[in-house]
Amino acid sequence: MPTAPNPNPKQPLLHLYLDETGPRHPDRAAVQTKHGNDWFAIGGFLVRAEDEEAVKTALADFKKHWPQITAPLHLTDMRSEKKKFAWIGRLSGTERDRFWSGFRTFLAGIPVAGTACVIDRPGYVARGYGKREGDSKWLLCRSAFDIVVERAAKLAKQQGRRLKIFYEMADPATNAMIEGYFDRIKTAGMGFDAHNSAKYLPLTAADFQHLLLDIEGKDKSNRLMQVADTYVYAIARGSYDRKFGIYRRLAESGRLVTSQVAIEHAPILGVKTYCFELVKQSRNNKGRV
Repeated sequence: MPTAPNPNPKQPLLHLYLDETGPRHPDRAAVQTKHGNDWFAIGGFLVRAEDEEAVKTALADFKKHWPQITAPLHLTDMRSEKKKFAWIGRLSGTERDRFWSGFRTFLAGIPVAGTACVIDRPGYVARGYGKREGDSKWLLCRSAFDIVVERAAKLAKQQGRRLKIFYEMADPATNAMIEGYFDRIKTAGMGFDAHNSAKYLPLTAADFQHLLLDIEGKDKSNRLMQVADTYVYAIARGSYDRKFGIYRRLAESGRLVTSQVAIEHAPILGVKTYCFELVKQSRNNKGRV
């Protein structure tokens, strides 16, 4: 999508970098993972336009310490020590610890706000979503996209900014779908039931038309998209396991949007976990006889 001119050049911008993790289809078989969780999430981070260079500089400084990095950062490959990151598995224990410590320090020190909408897929199916008449094409990514974009737009409004969105490109059909979500929300507003979503103080279509500037796809080589890849995975994983190392460091360093807004605004601006009733029940039942 071509870049739209900012009708008010003096009005600053807030940038939202989005990536996704997990299957977007509600009826796809459960994902078999070592951690045992099954999610879909869209998210990444928010950054003030004027702070982008600081993030790029910090990433370049981290990479200077590791000349072995010859490919875009991709957390799944890094953690599994495969493909272009198989070299991590050949490091000594001390050097491997130094790599991950440095990476977490980089992520925790940049001037961004991690954000995401994380949907528990079993919980989504248990609610009956995607099964009702007319719901068959309502993929998880549409729900997650609308939620994370609206929360980002609300934050932009609070800051007197407009919102520009960047997303990681995939195949042409998926790219068109994501940009279609953007066009729909900018034109018609949120697609959720007005009564059920009233407690979240949803923005109106007029609000979106003013606040949303445009959307632009980026490939995996984009430096900031590489950071979004790690942020969305860490937030998704941390939604189930608060002790997950990268998530814990981000949370403790105040890098999540939930801790960067007033506590009374956290329910409508913070990281959103969706359809987590089954997860909460499982946590509550642990240790019971």
